[in-house]
Amino acid sequence: MNLRKIIELLCKLVDPNSSIIDTVNISTVNDGDEFLNTKSPIILSIVNIEEDKTLKNQTVYLNNTNDKEKISKYKNPAQYLILSLLFASYNKDMTKYLDGIDKLKNIIVYFQQNNSFYYKDDDTELISYENYQLKNNLEKEHYYKITMETVSLTSEQLNQMWSYLGSKYMPSMLYKMRLCMIQESPIIEDKVIKKVKINLWENDKNSLIGDIESGEFQGET
Repeated sequence: MNLRKIIELLCKLVDPNSSIIDTVNISTVNDGDEFLNTKSPIILSIVNIEEDKTLKNQTVYLNNTNDKEKISKYKNPAQYLILSLLFASYNKDMTKYLDGIDKLKNIIVYFQQNNSFYYKDDDTELISYENYQLKNNLEKEHYYKITMETVSLTSEQLNQMWSYLGSKYMPSMLYKMRLCMIQESPIIEDKVIKKVKINLWENDKNSLIGDIESGEFQGET
């Protein structure tokens, strides 16, 4: 999953004309006496990246659609990331302060109406839930779900966030983008286990008297 591509495609969905959002490291917006020159009233910055602990223990096995006699697995399990995205109203021209507020409201409305997206595994598109529903079941297998969750901060948390960002407060909205999967480990092919033999013993496994039950179990392919 290409994080840069996700951000670019998300901005394209929210801002089709590329006239509202500018992707910038917010910590460099006010670097001393120099201010960022941008025509966009909203700047988007990634302010934190963390691992989603609730999805840490995921299976490494995959369905092998080409060979039913084999099973595919990743060398290492995938990592699922949470990106904290900050949309802030900013303009060097202070007379356009309220223009930025209006555009920020539009972004809030957009994510209120669209909080689920689907990202194609070949990094070519990010689509809304409505467009995802138009896909057939085979096509849907190639998409990963991404959700946008609003984060509400207290005054103390706001102060801490803007302090570590090294910037003064700007009207803004913070969102958590969940389920950004990172998986770059190689795929290993193994044979499918079709038959398992089980022996249950009461005491000594070398004594036939202690044999409670024996049998072979045939799996389905």
